[in-house]
Amino acid sequence: MLYGYARVSTSRKDEEGFFVQTTSSQIESLINAGVDSSNIFEDRVSGKEKNRPGLDALLAKVRSGDVIVVWKLDRLGRSVRNLLELAEILKSKRVTIRSISDGIDTGGALGGFLMTILGAVAELERENIVERVKSGLQAAKNRGIQVGRRRALSQQACKDILNSIKCGERVSDIARRYSVSRATVYRSIDRI
Repeated sequence: MLYGYARVSTSRKDEEGFFVQTTSSQIESLINAGVDSSNIFEDRVSGKEKNRPGLDALLAKVRSGDVIVVWKLDRLGRSVRNLLELAEILKSKRVTIRSISDGIDTGGALGGFLMTILGAVAELERENIVERVKSGLQAAKNRGIQVGRRRALSQQACKDILNSIKCGERVSDIARRYSVSRATVYRSIDRI
């Protein structure tokens, strides 16, 4: 029996319109590869996540002789260790993996060898992406661009809070006045 698995790291568009990813193109490729749409499992989580309900359901369903078809090998897992562990589990169940875009079928010795190599390449690619993101964030910081979410309190508000505390005002009253938590008030003092 042919089964398909599709995964994307994010599932919806946020309010600003960022991070739109869907599994539709992967599912279309799986159907074109002969997988019945009722036999396709999907997840909308990072490959690093251990909790992947779609993959867990697929693993519970496959039996000896079945084939799991994926659009690309990195959809199953981004770390070599995770990918190889999964491959060993499937091998013990006598289930093979077929990757459409990578052209790999683990049913043969060469396919298993190539899967190990491609898994390593996928992990290297992931590490390169992480490094580029970190580098880009650092470059933005160096140019004075604020990264991350905005602070709840301005620098002037932090100074006013410090003065209020020095005058004996209670932190809970200050927090209520600025509509922030007490923890935010304490953090604002540390920023000064």
